[in-house]
Amino acid sequence: MANADFSREQNQNPGGFDSGSYREAKRPDTEAVRLTPLQQKLAGLEKALPSALAKRGTALVLSVVVMLAAFVGLGGAKVRGKYNEARKWYTTGVSADNGYNLSEELTTRANTAANIITTGTNTLGADHAEVLAAQDALTAFQNDLDGLNAGKTRMHAVYEDNTALGAAIDQLYAKLQEQAADPMKMGAVQGQYGQFNSAGTIIGNLQYNQAVYEYQNDVGGFPASVLGKLFGVKEVEPFA
Repeated sequence: MANADFSREQNQNPGGFDSGSYREAKRPDTEAVRLTPLQQKLAGLEKALPSALAKRGTALVLSVVVMLAAFVGLGGAKVRGKYNEARKWYTTGVSADNGYNLSEELTTRANTAANIITTGTNTLGADHAEVLAAQDALTAFQNDLDGLNAGKTRMHAVYEDNTALGAAIDQLYAKLQEQAADPMKMGAVQGQYGQFNSAGTIIGNLQYNQAVYEYQNDVGGFPASVLGKLFGVKEVEPFA
């Protein structure tokens, strides 16, 4: 016989063989997909990949590549070790900076600015334009510095605030010089202004930035979110 009669149900699709229904019959929808713990971790990495790479069907493969590259090239322990070292540079400094560190110099900028503003308030008045501008700049700087120390603010915001604070303090000090009998002999406020500028110069010459860039290269340029998923490593930022 030319046409075998398999069943009525199998002949309900006049269009011919349905490969989709065949696959579903081989693997019903009710069958649970079991993932090993490693596969579960890799699946979670899909969300950590950059959007350009996060395409279904390729993300899991790419996350495997990233993970293997990290383990083979550096190893989880080595990545964590590098991160733990780099995150200390903000408060302890790098060896090339001879004991100076970014955290201390930023704090010096805030403290000396506050002292200069106090002198400005006593000399010019709290409502003087230069005093108000300097106070606003210091408030923004201190808020972002506190946020940075709490891990809630990015370093770039502090950098911008530091630049604005420097300009505001320069203008305030210039106004104080106009009121002084001798602009070159300003007493205590002159010392505070000198420390303020010295801290700014040190910040601009710290090797912290270069050390952070090298750290980022050492970990292979992986996204911080991926490193966080793999090794508990977060981003370390350069100052500028």
